[in-house]
Formats: sequence, C-alpha cells, structure tokens
Amino acid sequence: MELTQQLVITGTSILVAAAVVQVLALRTPIPSILLYLGIGILLGPSVFGLLATNHLGDTLTAVVQLAVAIIVFEGAFSLEGYYLRQVQAPVRNLVTLGVLVTLVGGALVARGVAGLSWPLAIQYAALVSVTGPTVITPLLQRVRVRGRVRATLAGEGVIVDPIGAVIALVVFNIIRASDLDLGAAAIHAGTRLLIGAAWGAVGGVLLLLVLRRLGEEPSRVARIMAIAGAAAIYTAIESVMPETGLAAVVVAGLLLGNAEFPHREEVHEFKGDITMIVIATVYLLLAATLDPSDLGELGWRGPVAVLLMMVLVRPAGVVLSTLRSALSWRERAFVAAIGPRGVVAASLATLVALNLDAAGVAGAPALLGLVFLTIVITIAVQASYAGWLAQRLGVIPMDVLIIGGGKVGRMLAKELLDAGEDITVIEQDPDVAERARQLGAHVVLGDGTDAEVLKRAGITHAKAVVATTGSDKDNLLALQIARTRFGRQKLVSRVNDPEAVESFKAAGIQVLNPARATAMILANLVRRPTLFRLLSEVQAQGADVIEVVVGSDGVVGRPLREVPLPRDVLILLVRRNGRQVIPHGDTVLQPGDAVTLVGGRGSTSEAARLLEGS
Repeated sequence: MELTQQLVITGTSILVAAAVVQVLALRTPIPSILLYLGIGILLGPSVFGLLATNHLGDTLTAVVQLAVAIIVFEGAFSLEGYYLRQVQAPVRNLVTLGVLVTLVGGALVARGVAGLSWPLAIQYAALVSVTGPTVITPLLQRVRVRGRVRATLAGEGVIVDPIGAVIALVVFNIIRASDLDLGAAAIHAGTRLLIGAAWGAVGGVLLLLVLRRLGEEPSRVARIMAIAGAAAIYTAIESVMPETGLAAVVVAGLLLGNAEFPHREEVHEFKGDITMIVIATVYLLLAATLDPSDLGELGWRGPVAVLLMMVLVRPAGVVLSTLRSALSWRERAFVAAIGPRGVVAASLATLVALNLDAAGVAGAPALLGLVFLTIVITIAVQASYAGWLAQRLGVIPMDVLIIGGGKVGRMLAKELLDAGEDITVIEQDPDVAERARQLGAHVVLGDGTDAEVLKRAGITHAKAVVATTGSDKDNLLALQIARTRFGRQKLVSRVNDPEAVESFKAAGIQVLNPARATAMILANLVRRPTLFRLLSEVQAQGADVIEVVVGSDGVVGRPLREVPLPRDVLILLVRRNGRQVIPHGDTVLQPGDAVTLVGGRGSTSEAARLLEGS
C-alpha cells in the first residue's frame, strides 16, 4: 500500500474512532481515554494496521508535541482564577513537594516491586509525576466537586505538566549520556522552566492584544487566532530552546483565561471542540505504537506497583502538600484519592522508550508497559469510585443557578461562593457579566427566560434556581420554565412588587420581597437588638447560621450523638411539626425536621449536605 493512501486511512480512522468514542463515552461509564487507548491498540500495526505509526517516523513526534501543547494551553485557559487563588498554596506545593515525593516514592516502588533498574525506575517516577488536563477534566465533568477541590486538581494537572516533562527529559538525557550531575540537571531544568514561562507571558500579552483588536470581526476569526497563537507561542520558543514550550503555553493560557476580550465565550467553546479532536489523535497514535505484550511485560508486579503508587505515594504527596491549607480534611482526602495519569506521561514515555530502545538500553519495553499500565489502571479505578467517594466525603457542591447578575445577584453569588458552592450566573449585559465573573462565578451571557440559555448554563444539574432581576415578569417566566421544562423543584425569586407575591407562591416559588424583608429587619433592630447584633457578629467572624431540612437516609432515625457532624458545628434548634425541640445527644432525627446549625461557613455547608442527602 502506498504511503499516501496509508496516511489517508490513518487520518480517517482517527476521525471515525473519535466520533465512536464520544458516543460510547456518553452511553457507557467507560472513560473516553480508556476507549481511545483500547481502540488505538486494536487499530495499530500490532493488530489491524489501520494507524500507520510505523511509517510516520519523526512526524509522529512532531504531531504529538504540538497536540500536547494545544491540550495544555486549553487546560490552562479553562482554569478558574477565583478558586485557583484560594488554593494557590496547595497547588504550588503539589507541583513542587508533591513531585519530589512522587520521584522518590515512585522510584522505590518501580525498583523494589516492578524490578526495573535504578535508572529506569527514576525515569518511570519522573514520567508519572504528571497528571494532566486530558484525564482530570473529563473526570471532573462527570463528577462535580466543590470549586476549590476542582481548582486544586485542575491547577495541579496543568501546571505540573511542564515541570514533570522537563524533569523526565533531564533524567532521559542523563541515562543516555551515563553522566549523573544533579547540580547541572537542576540548573538545566530550572532555566528551561523560567525561560519558557517568561516567553509565555510575552506571547500571551501579544496574543491578548491581537484578540482585543478583533472585536469587530466575526467570532470565527478570534477562535482561529487563539489556536494559531497558542501553536505559535509553543513552536517559536521550542524551536530555539527545546523543553521550554509547555511552560510557555501554560503561562499564556493562564494569562488569557483570566483576561477579558471580545468573543471570549466562543473561543472557549471552540477550543474545547478542537481539543477533543487533538486528544483523540494523540491517544490513538500513542496507543498504536504500543505492543500489547508490553503491558504484561512485568506480570503481576506491574499492577501491584501501580496500586502502591495510588494508595501510598499519591496520598503521601498530597498530605504533605496540603498541610495547614484552606482545604478541609474531606477535600484533602478526595484530592489524595484522585491522580490519574494522562497524555504527557504517555507521549514522553513513548518518546523515551523508543530512544532508549534504539540506544540499546535494556528494559525499555518494560518501562513503557509500566507507564501505560499506570495510565490505564489509575483512570479505570479512580473513575469508577470518584462519584461515590465525592458523595461520601460531602465534596459535591450545591450548584446554584442565579438569573440576573445585578447588585442583588452578585451579592448572593459572593455569599454562596464564600460558602464553597458552585455558582452560575446568567446575565445579558456584558459589563455586568464581567463583574460577576470577577467574583468567581461561572457566567453565561444570555436571556434567562430562554430555555436554550438555561440549558447551556447547566440547569439540568442545578440544585436551586434563583431569579434576582428587577423584572417580576422575567423572574416568574424564567422559574416557570425551570420547573416545567427542566423539572427543577427548588426555586427562589426576588419579587419587587408586593402585590405579585401571591402569583409566585401559587407557582410553588419561594419569594423574598425586598421592601417587606427590609421592614422585618428594621422591626427586629427595634424589638430584638441584642439577638440581631449577635447574629451579625457571628457572620462577621466567618461563622454562619443556617437552617436545613433533614432528608438523608444516613441520619434519619439516628440520635444526634451518632451523627458525624464537623467538630465546629452545633445544632441549636430542631423544628418538628410546628414545635420547637431543644436538641440533646439522644434527640433522634426524623424526616422533615428543620435543623438550625451554627458553625464555620465551610463546615455548616458540609453539615447541610450530610443532613439533606442527595
């Protein structure tokens, strides 16, 4: 078969496989990455031979490198600045101290359990020191977790990629040269990362200026420019100084992702579509280069080594990296249990193994097999328990959709964001939307009375929908659509005209009339100034007083002393069938009990989830 025809078959096979995997991923619980790897092996030269990786040569390396750069850029662009700022300390520690723990622990496991030589054991540890957006992002799309947990995992996955890549290539060069100079290696790695980051900042600013000048152009121009700019930033510095490109696209992506420019939402959506094709291409081609026998090269020792990486090395790195951080122990436990390996590990392992094999270094197939085994097992196992674990640990957010990004909507968003909830705001005015985005909320530009806009904003998984616009007509219509079209039950609205309150109540919507609420607060100030001052001081000191309705099967019928509430949360009052019950340790919770809690804001949110259930 001619090379041209073989390449056409390769390209067509990738597109068809990508489409098939997307359908299967939606209809089965199997993660898309595992499907890509399995199909890639089947279509590769070792089985059906439809993917001509054996004819691509250096072209394969070039395609994979550029594809990985685009994937990492998209991951950095998508990071949420608000939450990332909250967890910058644990993320910083994970990509430094955490990587060091993985290098030491991974090398010991690979040497002691898998039986690799010391050089290859260190190489393995360096290769699997990265997680990556290609595996973290799909997992977090399937399993919704609190914003700061999501930001910790996503931030680690993006920022650790260039660090781990440089370390892996430094180790590879040392093995190939048989010359161990740790001082020179450290300087080499640090220099590459700093130069790449500096160029990424320059390139990111230049690309941002270009995108801001395209405001009058169709959105398709901005979409193409963003992808082209990312590729140019990577290629320009990588051509001059190898091993710097990934650091450059991470910094450029972070800069653009936290800046405002025309067509920003369209660029974000387009990059997601492009990245899907790029991810498919990379995983299919890399899997096609793998001989299925490589996965079984180490026998039982391979899976055991991977399991030890999951249950010992990863938790140790996370525990040390998140000490005295803002993350609760439940959030830290979830981060420790989630650390799948992805495209950077796969691409570098393939490159390293091919070069080591060509140089006559013994054990290269075993190294490649162990890395791919790590990718397969971590993705398969962690994807299977992530949802259950998030539920058990109580790190699933409330997911509140706010219609209207005005002053009331933004104040509500900030209160809920500070409590650790996930907030999406729908707003038509771009300037108002940007102010909501700066608070850390997800923002969707559009009309909240449009069902398609509501769907795009994620109403299907929202636990509550709140309308806060200045128009009672729009608020009522939006919430009626939320109930009739999407089956949402927890609906709350601001009602501006007191005479409209009954219309909202008749539709099953909880209401707040600002005028009436203000009058009640003023009355409390006059009649109960001490109580009002007490509640104000409690909230000012970072605590919260909330009421939740008991609904969880895990707490119904149990005395309070057996309910595992956070240590800094107290139950002040239980309202049951119109009666007030002063609680004590023997008080048994019943379905429908309204429980008043006081405690730290994050802790009261945890307690609320525990009591309310799913």
